[in-house]
Amino acid sequence: MSTDLKEQNWQNFTLYHLRNWHGIWTRYSPQGEVTDSFKSQRNFHSNPEKTEISQTNRYIYDDGRTDEQSWEFNELSNNLSDGLFHPQNQSMRGVFFGSGHAAWLTTKLTTGSYFAIELFFIHNQLRHSVGIVYDQYGSLFRTANIREDADGFPSQYWSTQLNQLPERNFHSTYQGSAVTITPDLRISAPVPTQLHFPSQKDKTFFLPDGVSVSCSDKVSVGNSFILAANWLVEPSTVQQLLISYDEGGDFSALTLELLHL
Repeated sequence: MSTDLKEQNWQNFTLYHLRNWHGIWTRYSPQGEVTDSFKSQRNFHSNPEKTEISQTNRYIYDDGRTDEQSWEFNELSNNLSDGLFHPQNQSMRGVFFGSGHAAWLTTKLTTGSYFAIELFFIHNQLRHSVGIVYDQYGSLFRTANIREDADGFPSQYWSTQLNQLPERNFHSTYQGSAVTITPDLRISAPVPTQLHFPSQKDKTFFLPDGVSVSCSDKVSVGNSFILAANWLVEPSTVQQLLISYDEGGDFSALTLELLHL
C-alpha cells in the first residue's frame, strides 16, 4: 500500500508542477512590513518518463543582480514513504494532493533550529505559495508570498501590489469539502466543512490579491499548533490549507479546504 501512496504523491507532483513558473516573491517582517521583493522563475524539466526532475530557481532583483539555485529529484531516491525528499534540507518533505495543492514542510520542530513551511495553491495556469519561517528560538521570523503564472510575466491576473491590507472580510457562509493528508501520505475521503478563519489567538496577515495568512507568533515543542493560509480566488471561491503539528513538534496533518458561496 505504501508504494502506491508514494507513487501517487509523485504523480500529483509531476502532473501539476512541472511547468515554468514566472512570479514575484515578497517577504514580510513579523509586523507585516515589506522587507524584500524580487522577480523569479522556477523552471521544472523532466525526462520523458517523468522519473527524473530538474528544478532551477532564478531570482531577478531590481538592481540588476541575479541569483540561481538548482536541484535534482529522482523518483527512486527522492520519493519516500513520508513525502518527497528535498535535496536542500534533509528534514523537509513535499506532500501533494490530487488537485495539485501541496506543501513543502519541515517534518519536525526542534529547539535551536529554524523551522519553515511553504503552502501551495493552484488554479489553472496560476500558482501561489505562502511561506512561514520561525527562527531558532521559535519566534516568527518572516512570512512570504510567491505569486506565479505559467503563462509568463507580467501576469494578467496578479497585481504588482506589495503592501499588506488592514483587513479582509470573508463571508461566513463559505462552505465546501475538506480532505486531509497524513505523514504516511494517506488522503482522507472528503468531509463537509465551512470557512473558519482566522484563529482568534494567532496573528493574521492580509496580503495582496486575496491571500491571507494566520499563524502563531511563537511555536515551541510541547504545544500543538496550526498554520493556515487561504486564497480568495474570486469573490465566491476560497482555497484554504491548514498544516498541523502535535505537542511533540511532529507534522501530523495537512488539510485542504475548497470552499464556495
